[in-house]
Amino acid sequence: MSRFKEIWDEEVERINFALDEFISTKREAAHHMGPIHDQYYDNIKEYIMRGGKRLRPLAFIVAHKAVKREIEVNHLYRAACSLEILHNGSLLHDDLIDHDETRRGGPTFHARYREWYREQFGAKPEKAADFGMTLAILGGDSLINLGSEAINASELKPEVGMKLLDFYQKGFSDLVEGVLLEMTMINNPDVDEDTYLEMVYRKTATLFQKALQMGATVAEASDAQLEAFSEFGIKVGQAFQMQDDILGSFGDEAMTGKSAAGDIKEAKKTMLLIKALQKSTLEQKAKLESLLGKEDLSDEEVDEVRAVFRESGALKATEDIRDNLLREAQEALKTTEPPLNPEYLEFLIALSEFLTTRAF
Repeated sequence: MSRFKEIWDEEVERINFALDEFISTKREAAHHMGPIHDQYYDNIKEYIMRGGKRLRPLAFIVAHKAVKREIEVNHLYRAACSLEILHNGSLLHDDLIDHDETRRGGPTFHARYREWYREQFGAKPEKAADFGMTLAILGGDSLINLGSEAINASELKPEVGMKLLDFYQKGFSDLVEGVLLEMTMINNPDVDEDTYLEMVYRKTATLFQKALQMGATVAEASDAQLEAFSEFGIKVGQAFQMQDDILGSFGDEAMTGKSAAGDIKEAKKTMLLIKALQKSTLEQKAKLESLLGKEDLSDEEVDEVRAVFRESGALKATEDIRDNLLREAQEALKTTEPPLNPEYLEFLIALSEFLTTRAF
């Protein structure tokens, strides 16, 4: 087993233990209010513990160990879980916004409570759906708040705790603004590369960036190290999203678990589409404009769009931008002062390559 996988597995086991333990304390604190509250926190914990790569807390811990290998904080792993909890809170809301019924092989929060309310009270579908929606909003709100509570409950030095809360709040603000930008981009004909990168930074990269900075802050990193972690987090996050865009149009559905035509049918403003519109011939552009966003797009028409992405050079341009971002991110970490612990630097470099070249 490679050291990369060994570190990943060891740290994720510790992270999962800290997540389970912290959410269990919230259940215990609410227990006196009755079985509904017990069930509520049980459902929240089940949703979080169902799966996920734990990239954010992993980034927090590895950044800390890259700066200072010794752990001198009683509840470092609890603090590391803060952004994972926030991320899951945003997923509860995303599931509701997207009307999704499943997440990681189980029911979404609104679907679970919709069915529970219908079965318990014989409610009509509309009323049961309203109840499920309400609980998903409450569940997401609870998790967003619990993430900040995890920082407060980690027994950090007061000045360090305040810095982590500042990162947390900025990450949450970025997340909301990124989703808003993404939702409005689809109807904006003038979206350019810079707008896309801004959206991806706020929606995708920010929590990875903040996790790295938070772990390094607890380890008393230098300003140069903090800046290197920031650049690494942003650029790896952006490159990660570009790989996701590529998989969203060219991926193997059996491996990714999602449609490789969805982005095309939705006319999603990916880097692929932005570059295709910039580089295509008049004939290719006319084809894109006639097909993208068309209702009931056929498989053959989806293939026509893919062909434009390839033949115009948009796919190659997107891959080049992705690869340049990855190189710049890695260089920032390799050259920072003081140098990072070699073992954990190597892990972060391997992690960045895994995230930006994955096929699933």
